[in-house]
Amino acid sequence: MSTRPKAIFVLSLDCEGKWGLADQISDHHVRYFTSENLRRAYGDLLALFEKWEVPATFAFVMAFILAKEELGRYADLFEDVGDGSWLRHFRRDAAASRFDGWFVPEALEMVRAADRHEIGCHGFSHLPLAKDLARPAEVRRELAAATEVARAKGIVPRTFVYPRNLVGHTHVLQEYGFLGYRTRPPRSTGPLRRVRSVLGELDLSTPAQPPARPTPGAIIPIPSGYFLHWRYGVRRVIPASVTVTRWRRILDHALQNGWVAHLNLHPHNIIDGPGTLRTLDRILAMVARHRDRGELEVMTQEGYCAHMIASAPSRPPAGHAAGHGAIGCSDARLRSSMAAQPSARERQPGRQEEESRCASVGSDSIKKASRL
Repeated sequence: MSTRPKAIFVLSLDCEGKWGLADQISDHHVRYFTSENLRRAYGDLLALFEKWEVPATFAFVMAFILAKEELGRYADLFEDVGDGSWLRHFRRDAAASRFDGWFVPEALEMVRAADRHEIGCHGFSHLPLAKDLARPAEVRRELAAATEVARAKGIVPRTFVYPRNLVGHTHVLQEYGFLGYRTRPPRSTGPLRRVRSVLGELDLSTPAQPPARPTPGAIIPIPSGYFLHWRYGVRRVIPASVTVTRWRRILDHALQNGWVAHLNLHPHNIIDGPGTLRTLDRILAMVARHRDRGELEVMTQEGYCAHMIASAPSRPPAGHAAGHGAIGCSDARLRSSMAAQPSARERQPGRQEEESRCASVGSDSIKKASRL
């Protein structure tokens, strides 16, 4: 009998509305990323996931799930974010009471009502947190603000998706109770990187990814997977059948090796990328078929972390005392664990000096992030 582990499929979504482009809002985003369009996108995705009985990780930018009426209550959390330019478009819109696409708390409630999915964290304001863009104090401010909103909304995010996939300061995530984070995907660099990214969709030899065994005491890295081809602009020249074939081969490779096939996308991709939802439907049909045959396990990111923890049962989950892991924990115990984490209004002793030195990320760094 084969001892090869069963293949794993993970589906994660970067839920951000206009916050994902906070430093570079254009007329296109104003036109398409409306609250109404976003609510419809979440509804369509949730209906599709229900159709195939597939759980997903919805990693929310925590500012996105606030209601506009709550802005006054949390106004201090929007201060000193980046160098000031990061939120210039938001501040301009807020001054004119234009909140369309910035605050869509209904998205969270829709996901929560589905009672199938994980609610993860994608930061507070989507500020990039890579080491060359943010110092530890800046990261702690973002995570403290995210924690404060999460508490108020009654949610306990257990996994993290880095804004723009720029990974850094993973040890700080542990301080805030996260079990795992999605790693940075392979990407092209240089002036032709966007062209190479599109052409990469034609690479039908793209492999699944091996699960990384947990390192004792460390946060769990979740294989990055691949972005679902977004049928917008020049990307539309690539037939949907090519994307479906690529994902069939990724799944086949996962099945052959007991590896991980991780698909990720933004909910707003189905707004300005007509056909993207239909492509996802065809991919999930394959996933469901393999799952129903017993060949594939479908997990959320938190489920993946629990699976990896179970493979090393003597190791307590990262950042927690023994017994506070995801396996067999009640919501009350998870909330107790999160309650121990510092919020934005509860600065930890000894960090004020560092925070004052690092009150903002330099404008050059912010400009660098906006080009990614």
